Amino acid sequence: MILFHTHWVNELNIKAAATWSLLCEPGDSMAGMLRRIIGTEESLFEIRRAKSAKDLFSLLPEDHFRAPEFLSTLEDSLECWKRRLGEVNVDKSLAVLESLGGKLLTPQSNGWPKALLDLGDSAPAVLWVRGNLGVLENPKTISVVGSRIASAYGLEVTKDLVEAAVSKDYVVVSGGALGIDAKAHSSALNAGGKTLAVMAGGPDRLYPPRNLDLFERIKQSGLLISELPPGTAPARWRFLQRNRLIAALGKATVVIEAGFRSGSINTAGHANDLERPVGAIPGPINSTRSAGCHRLIRDRRAELISTPSDLFELLNLRNSNAEKPQHDLSASQLRALDSLGFFNQSIERVASVSGMTLIEAGFALGSLEKLGLVSRTSTGWVKFSNTL
Repeated sequence: MILFHTHWVNELNIKAAATWSLLCEPGDSMAGMLRRIIGTEESLFEIRRAKSAKDLFSLLPEDHFRAPEFLSTLEDSLECWKRRLGEVNVDKSLAVLESLGGKLLTPQSNGWPKALLDLGDSAPAVLWVRGNLGVLENPKTISVVGSRIASAYGLEVTKDLVEAAVSKDYVVVSGGALGIDAKAHSSALNAGGKTLAVMAGGPDRLYPPRNLDLFERIKQSGLLISELPPGTAPARWRFLQRNRLIAALGKATVVIEAGFRSGSINTAGHANDLERPVGAIPGPINSTRSAGCHRLIRDRRAELISTPSDLFELLNLRNSNAEKPQHDLSASQLRALDSLGFFNQSIERVASVSGMTLIEAGFALGSLEKLGLVSRTSTGWVKFSNTL
């Protein structure tokens, strides 16, 4: 029997949560919404017996889902879930995890990272983990990301920054990729610290292969985590969704060397949307590797980090924000609002970050505009500075 890291969640609930992990791609907010409203086991039972989306729709609060397009989106999701239901084998996946010496965490497990709750309905159903679960007990975390093709300058800065963070007992979170990510992990380990690597494939599909020795080191004292079940191959869209976990798990995110269009900039965007502090390391003005960092700083989406004191100041930024008043908003409105920063964002960006369809995002933003919480611009949407 696989070791479930919990004292009170029953096995059926755990298997149901694991099954949802097999049915859905990362960031499936429709599935998350059903688990939240109906329950993990109950929602799985309902999709098994549902003949159409109307059967599921009848179980949801009417005041939250009046948009006519919602039913169509739910129908598409139901079709996908049912198709995968006929193919998945949760017992086999759990057996593979056990053979790897891994453990399964659910949101009810002791040790579940509470920071992931900030992702709302887009949070993972479970985490498939390998390594030292004690890493999750430390609330002091910093996410460090950057280019896969790093310069000597970038690698040296990463080492210095990580050593400074480890000296203050911070756990270093990154994505296990080549370049800056790998340097962040190895520097943390070399400095006697802890590190957490978020994978874009299943716990048995660690990527890239060139970092397998590093992953073995991480397992010894740190932690490898994935929201994807065994056998799942890494893919581009899974890397992009993986980035939201990196951003959520860190109290702050620092970007070291990133192009204009890169996964690191995507991670910074998720951190912005979660209202986590973001820092960026400047590089030579003519370096394409640092162009994304410079843009983050220029657009005021990141603080300039040039010394350890800048880093420690960044880590304290979140504490300086006073508690903001809450509004009586629906779940979809909150998700759309939380997906906006105080800089302009397209509806496509809002939909991507919130895990909603374009239609759902548009409906939610329109209602928020009527409440005076957001404003429509010529190219997208922006949140007012006095908004929660």
